Amino acid sequence: MATIAVPVGAQAEQNDAEAVRRPALSEYLRWSVDHKIIGVQYGISSFLFFLVGGAMAMGIRLELLTPALDLMVSGSAYNSLFTMHGTVMIFLFIIPMWAAFGNFVVPLQLGAKDMAFPWLNAFAFWLIPPAAIVVLMGYFVTPAEAGWTSYPPLSTLFSGDGQTLWALGAHLLGISSIMGSINFIVTILNMRPEGMTLWRMPLLCWAVLATSIIAVMATPFLAGALTLLLLDRVAGTTFFDAAGGGDVLLWQNIFWFYSHPAVYIMVLPGMGVLSEVLSIHSRKPVFGYRMVGLSSMGIAFVGFTVWAHHMFTSLQPELTFHS
Repeated sequence: MATIAVPVGAQAEQNDAEAVRRPALSEYLRWSVDHKIIGVQYGISSFLFFLVGGAMAMGIRLELLTPALDLMVSGSAYNSLFTMHGTVMIFLFIIPMWAAFGNFVVPLQLGAKDMAFPWLNAFAFWLIPPAAIVVLMGYFVTPAEAGWTSYPPLSTLFSGDGQTLWALGAHLLGISSIMGSINFIVTILNMRPEGMTLWRMPLLCWAVLATSIIAVMATPFLAGALTLLLLDRVAGTTFFDAAGGGDVLLWQNIFWFYSHPAVYIMVLPGMGVLSEVLSIHSRKPVFGYRMVGLSSMGIAFVGFTVWAHHMFTSLQPELTFHS
């Protein structure tokens, strides 16, 4: 029987098509070290938490329709809802959602097979569900009601056991963020293909690199503040209690030293995505590419120097700028 010759190019395309395998649905529900699967896991879980946080937001707005207590049984219930809404939207939605884009897209843009540390990448994601459970378990005891910023003395003296769970869950989320960011930094700096210098990287990679540097440098400060908060709550220390020789403004300084740069953790990846989308669909290179890339790094640096503007209701700005 005569054989039909297949062109070399067509044979290569056929082999490539056979090599591409669509993951089964079950693979998205279990441990995987594939960066694409992990990206989808980040995205779906973040969207689910967005629905939870959005439902809480709707509850807040409904409660504020009238001055009376309509949905809530007490002011404490409203405070706890407000606290959990902010926590879910910031720590469980917006930050992990950008990690979804980074995990899925960055290795593809670099031409890498996967992230630098695939196992660490998976571990960083799988810390998020238990952290969320710990945070939300406060509703089964006395929920946290000190706001997502958790200023003492509200978070040390006047909030229930759920505040302790809130701090523990935030600790786990911080560990996840640090591990994921280390992975991004190593991947972007060490896994670029030959010929792709830093000045040839896609701008999304620049944005993710700057974001990861912020997370690695700033998140340990939040971890330190949370540790002091936990010690004040469960070990009887007085780091934030002025009556015991502590300083209530210590929490605000440490917290905002993290949380102001964290604002750019939430927005820099979006700027990178926007740069890519505009460039591709306009079919023109980004004007001032190097300045855009350097501006991402500049934002990462300057973001650490201006946390005091979050403290206008304290004496800190006056002491800082008029001493």
